Amino acid sequence: MDTKKYIEALDAVLKERYDENSYCLNGYQEESVCLQYQNGSWLVYDGERGNHYNEIKCDTILKACMEIFRKMTHRIEDISIMENELLLQLAKVA
Repeated sequence: MDTKKYIEALDAVLKERYDENSYCLNGYQEESVCLQYQNGSWLVYDGERGNHYNEIKCDTILKACMEIFRKMTHRIEDISIMENELLLQLAKVA
């Protein structure tokens, strides 16, 4: 499955819960959880004051999606629900 499908599914899940200014799925955005593809890896980080904080490097887009959920909330129940919704979204387009 191509990367675009993952990003579309991730965006759909996040839009249901969060303001679109709280995350960015296309690189850096101030005061947001950010997703960026760089040098063969997916980076998930907190964007603040022009810097990347708490950066996590992922080798697949799926792992990066899961890390974004963990950065958006620390509630295990919410993380689990979002992960399941992402997988359902992906199953629809497969």
